[in-house]
Amino acid sequence: MNTPWDDGVVTEEEFTVILKTPELKQMFMALSEQEQHEILKRSAPKKSKMAKTLDKLAKYLKSSWFRRTALKKAARFGLNEEEADHFARIWKHDS
Repeated sequence: MNTPWDDGVVTEEEFTVILKTPELKQMFMALSEQEQHEILKRSAPKKSKMAKTLDKLAKYLKSSWFRRTALKKAARFGLNEEEADHFARIWKHDS
């Protein structure tokens, strides 16, 4: 099966499709954490809208004050709490 990340990069639109399609999300999350991290970093260059969104998600999920708001926003992208924590951790993998 062809996936949006076969070329090693996903656009913002493709990432939204991945998050809202359970089969694609499961396949993406089955990749190694390093592969997921590299795809996200290549797909969201610094200062891009996608990078800013992932930065905010990672930052806010650590704060009990902002966590509920961050989780509500993540839910709109198709993520449950565990998945949101996973993507925040993967995004900050090398930080």
